[in-house]
Amino acid sequence: MKKEQARRWLAQKLKSQQQVTQASVAGLAILGAVAWSLELAAVTLVLMIGFRLGLTLAFLAAAGILGAVQYFTVLRLKSDLGDIRALQKISEVSDSEYVTAQPLSAVWMYAFGSMDSDQFWYEKLLGLLCMPQRLWSAAWFAWQRVDEIGRLNNESCAAIIRHLFREAERVEIDELATKLSLPNPVRAIREVSLIDGVMLLTRKTTGLNLAPRLVDELNAWLKQDTSVSES
Repeated sequence: MKKEQARRWLAQKLKSQQQVTQASVAGLAILGAVAWSLELAAVTLVLMIGFRLGLTLAFLAAAGILGAVQYFTVLRLKSDLGDIRALQKISEVSDSEYVTAQPLSAVWMYAFGSMDSDQFWYEKLLGLLCMPQRLWSAAWFAWQRVDEIGRLNNESCAAIIRHLFREAERVEIDELATKLSLPNPVRAIREVSLIDGVMLLTRKTTGLNLAPRLVDELNAWLKQDTSVSES
């Protein structure tokens, strides 16, 4: 893969990823609105029956309760879906802390919650009750991700993708920083981790690799690009 090919492929990839992320935002927002409405109606009904409140007062109280839950859910968003930090040794006397973004799949898992069998029943119930707030919070997080993808440094990210594709195996992130002479390696590693299909590997040390589906996608694009160039 040539440098120019890597840049052109990445530009198309990022445009497609932005569209997918925007669709995710719409889906999460719609599901969140429906879930919020149902939960608001249920809590209002509980307050009317259990506390004998009027409809208006019960509705306002329910909205206040759910609004407070939404507020604290947004406050925890950074810790729940924030960047993953990894301390890497870049020389014998120097360390550098790299950060990588969580994939969009983690946003979906966060939105719908964990229903693992080892959870207690009240943990599952609490997770279900907070799902509407998580859906909206996840939609907001994904919307911010759309903007981040649009501001990626194409040259640095394309260089990293090209190197990972050529190596065809796990590459340590400190190796990427030194071999590619990245002007801002911490930022470049964080940005490339936003690209769908770039895998973070954290066994013993931290490395990056391309998912098999992304490798297949690149190979298919290169074949098509070569045929177009020859014609």
